[in-house]
Amino acid sequence: MKAGVLTLRCRLLAVESLKGKRSIVKRLLAEIDRCGPALAGCEVDDQDDLRLMTIRIAHVSNDPRFTDSVLSALRERLDRGIDYEVEEAVIEIL
Repeated sequence: MKAGVLTLRCRLLAVESLKGKRSIVKRLLAEIDRCGPALAGCEVDDQDDLRLMTIRIAHVSNDPRFTDSVLSALRERLDRGIDYEVEEAVIEIL
């Protein structure tokens, strides 16, 4: 089994409270959950920063090329956020 990890570092737009940030993070994690049972996501850094969020998404598969293609497609899908802009996206295959 191979695991792939996608780390997204995003700048939040027009967020004025941690409650507003949590709603964006919650919506993003729900969208990741809708993409399939082989994906799991969580917020891993910048939890007290109103302007930044770091999300890490894991995917497990027997084929590392499939994992890479799934995470690449997810990255492209999440690049189109309206409340945030992706500053950095890194895919690692472990």
